Amino acid sequence: MKFENSITRRKFLRNVTVAGMAVPVFSGIYLPDSAQGAINPQEVFRFPKDLKNLTDEQKLHLPKVTLPPVVEDGSQAPIVIEMDDHPMDSDHYIKSIQILSFSDPVVIKGKFYFTPVNEVYVGTQIRLNGGNTTVWVVAECNKDGMFAVSKTVKVAAGGC
Repeated sequence: MKFENSITRRKFLRNVTVAGMAVPVFSGIYLPDSAQGAINPQEVFRFPKDLKNLTDEQKLHLPKVTLPPVVEDGSQAPIVIEMDDHPMDSDHYIKSIQILSFSDPVVIKGKFYFTPVNEVYVGTQIRLNGGNTTVWVVAECNKDGMFAVSKTVKVAAGGC
């Protein structure tokens, strides 16, 4: 099979990961010219415009991410994600938390699923590329959609 444009395995995997929407939303460069501008990130994810003046809905749905500003070893970057304020009722709960880093060869760092009886808390270690890296955390509510927040970290020695 011959493609019109040269595509690497890495580009292909980035295009098909993250539920088919997150990669085009954040990277944009892999979309064909005919699809440019067709995806509005505000329709897929809800981003806070001002972290100091959050609405009540944003306060409930934005995950609290603890990630050190500098990581010495990118193969063991600690991250903690909490959502204490969100009600975990049977009709309104957080379905999943996903950790992403689009500058790494492996974009998806983890996806964690929850039920109404769970407490939303994730503590783990992730691998990150060296240099300045942005880590995205996406919380999916069964009722209100997806909410995304990002943290930038400087990684001294890359782990990928």
